[in-house]
Amino acid sequence: MRKKKTTPSFPEWNFEDFKWCVENDFQVYVVIHEHDFFKVAVRRGGISSEGKDVHKDDVGRVFKSKVTLSELTFKTLAEAEKHLGYTYKYLRNKYG
Repeated sequence: MRKKKTTPSFPEWNFEDFKWCVENDFQVYVVIHEHDFFKVAVRRGGISSEGKDVHKDDVGRVFKSKVTLSELTFKTLAEAEKHLGYTYKYLRNKYG
């Protein structure tokens, strides 16, 4: 008897988790990885650094950020987007 393939269930996208990530300078997005696969990326300090590794503003302040890619690889963009809700919740629970 064959086992059914099950897809992991991710929590629904929660606006409060998203809002917390924005207020705490976490930029969460989907990137294309090797050979048309997708990964979720988290950039800590990404909003203040305007999505760059190092950004200097008009006053001369320097903002640094770092990107971390998820371990999971997704075949489609839709699968990766479903994982965003989980990522927002994870970041809020870990750092909030």
